[in-house]
Amino acid sequence: MSHSDIHKHLIYCTLTINSTTLYTYENHQLISHFPRTNCSEIISQELGLINSSKTLVGSIPVSTNTPRKLSLYFMKKYMNVDGSRDLVTIVSIAHNDVNKTFILVVLKTIMDKYIDFKNRQQDQNDPASKAKPGEFKLYMKQIIKHEEQNYDVNHQSYNYGSTNDANDGSGSVNQIGPNQLLLANEEVGEVRQLMLDNIHKLLSRGDKINSLVDQTDRLNTSSSVFSKKAQQIKRRMWFHKTKFILSAIGGILVLLYLFIASQCGFPLFNQCIN
Repeated sequence: MSHSDIHKHLIYCTLTINSTTLYTYENHQLISHFPRTNCSEIISQELGLINSSKTLVGSIPVSTNTPRKLSLYFMKKYMNVDGSRDLVTIVSIAHNDVNKTFILVVLKTIMDKYIDFKNRQQDQNDPASKAKPGEFKLYMKQIIKHEEQNYDVNHQSYNYGSTNDANDGSGSVNQIGPNQLLLANEEVGEVRQLMLDNIHKLLSRGDKINSLVDQTDRLNTSSSVFSKKAQQIKRRMWFHKTKFILSAIGGILVLLYLFIASQCGFPLFNQCIN
């Protein structure tokens, strides 16, 4: 691989979820030009800072022991799968002279393809759901190789409306200069996703409120029915109690009459009256 190829290819690329590395790609021919540079270690050291920052797309300069300057480029996006909110981060390392729009196109394509890959895996009716998770590493490599092969063809479109300043990204975590539209799209997408999440929560909360209202209505209905039944039972108990008292009084009066009549004569107490 010639020296000029360093300016047209990615040296290293990795995809992580919640700071856990899932897939990696490395160009062994280019890495040989940087024998003392451990790309995996560099990304591991910067990944915490990248994920904690609010910047969705950015670049970080990489210090090497060679005259060739490298930069680390990253793209982040939240993905909701199975109710969880996972942070997908794609990080690549390339020479400073590599067109930044080219790098962003690669990162954006990998991000979109991975999210589509995960969504299709969740769909049981989709034949792609049977694909193994490790197969995406081949897709990522194909995406990178395809964009690298078309680098010269797309170079003019990469440079349209932008400048490729090698000194861009001098801060610790800076936004990339020529990708303002892409950055805005990513931020709009993130805001839209947050809005959708909030709407989903509100709808879910509304369902819970509706369920609570239904339960309250059922409770009120049950309470009303119980109150009516209690009143009916109370009336029945009062009626039986009154009936028992009247029966007891009647029985006592009959016994009293029989006792007096036995002494004074039946039926009108004639002996006692005379």
